[in-house]
Amino acid sequence: MKITHLNKAFTMAEVLITIGIIGVVAAMTLPTVMNKTKHRELQTAFKKTYSELNQASQLFMVKEGMSFSEYSVLNRSLTHPELMKKFMGYFKGVSNYNKGLWNNQDDDTIVRPYKIKSLNGKKTTEGICDVTGRYADIAGRVYSLNDAPLTTGVNGPIICVDTNGQKGPNRYGYDYFLFVFTTDGYVIPMGQNHKNNTSSIGEDSNGSSLAKNGFVTGEEYCNYTESTLKGGYSCAYYAMQDKRPDEKGDYWNDFLD
Repeated sequence: MKITHLNKAFTMAEVLITIGIIGVVAAMTLPTVMNKTKHRELQTAFKKTYSELNQASQLFMVKEGMSFSEYSVLNRSLTHPELMKKFMGYFKGVSNYNKGLWNNQDDDTIVRPYKIKSLNGKKTTEGICDVTGRYADIAGRVYSLNDAPLTTGVNGPIICVDTNGQKGPNRYGYDYFLFVFTTDGYVIPMGQNHKNNTSSIGEDSNGSSLAKNGFVTGEEYCNYTESTLKGGYSCAYYAMQDKRPDEKGDYWNDFLD
């Protein structure tokens, strides 16, 4: 019995339709894939930053005989830039990235090398780490410091880190995070519970409820709807846990837009 093989080629119309469908699917899925890749890179940079901050803080405690928190209180005679330089000496390849100091977060008299934006990307004032200028390490991360605690026995100061340097998005909760030095020689994400955290008092220049040394915690300090910078202050805690502030999903995949 003779078997006849039938070969059927696609018509040009069928090829074009197939290409069109592939293009539509790619256009729909590619932005999501790219965002997830970007967020994964930011998450990796965040975790690495947190780990190395703690390594430096622990090494500081071993060599200086006290935590950086205690040191900052007992050496209040040092200027804030001198204090910052002392801690940054425990990192490799540190450079004074920007020597400009300003009196408050809304001070526009200083030309900053680049702007830090709020979580929702709208507000561009500096935030609470405004007393030291900026220092960069060998990896390009950029650091700045807030005021030292007024007394021993309480956590602080706050250190703000742009985990991927000048490279965007330069937004709170994405690549710009707040961490707090503890009295026992560690660094914790802003918003994490610790026995020596301070209690909330007063307001900052944005009308945001703050605590001594600027410590805050809670969902209201990591949300897109807040019009002031405080909407991104405690995002480091949720980023570390990888959970949305409302606990309805992941931080890096579901919360970030």
